[in-house]
Amino acid sequence: MQGFMDYKIDAVIKFGGSILAYEDMCRKTIHSLTGLVENGYRIMVVPGGGPTDNTIEALDKKHPFNPDTHHRACARAQDQTGLMISDPVWNGRLTPCETLEEVRKANDSKMAAVILPSRLIFDLDPFERTWEITSDAMSVYFSWLVGAKHTIILTNVDGVYLDGEIGVPDKLVKSITAAELESLGHTAVDVCTPAFLNAKKMNCFVMNGFRSETILDFLNGKEVIGTLIKGV
Repeated sequence: MQGFMDYKIDAVIKFGGSILAYEDMCRKTIHSLTGLVENGYRIMVVPGGGPTDNTIEALDKKHPFNPDTHHRACARAQDQTGLMISDPVWNGRLTPCETLEEVRKANDSKMAAVILPSRLIFDLDPFERTWEITSDAMSVYFSWLVGAKHTIILTNVDGVYLDGEIGVPDKLVKSITAAELESLGHTAVDVCTPAFLNAKKMNCFVMNGFRSETILDFLNGKEVIGTLIKGV
């Protein structure tokens, strides 16, 4: 569109903070993200809050914070995850970014852009102060904001399971509409994610971080294990 920035982002990828608890999984996932860049894909990684976020939530349950306190603290927890996965100790191909300009320049330099989202969250103020919204829904919001072609949520399960029977192959759903997922409640992603996908007519793909090597296959149009949530 004339006069408007095209970030040309192929995929926004939510990096679940829980992945940090497993060194091998973390290293493997970062290696997979690097592989996307090496294959010419432009990506923006949205980090989850991880262990720091869990600590904030546990403290809030004992001594409830002002909603703005946990909102700002959790946003900064995402920054911390982003900084840790961007450290050169892994491979040096992920770079932390605080602005969309930095994201664009990182991709132009053939680096995987990791957004440290607190600055954008505070400046744009798009999210309510509630525990219901997590980095899942934030990822689809940022994907919408930059006009990414794909949204991928890496989590600790293979996708959406029916009847809460996680891990049962026959219960794994390959494809589901956002409206149908809303009726199921909280499963695989937070409750705000399907509502946003439905409103914006967007799709996203949920997959297991332990299978991160299949992200490239997914972007190349191959069938992989996971659930496609369709905002139709």
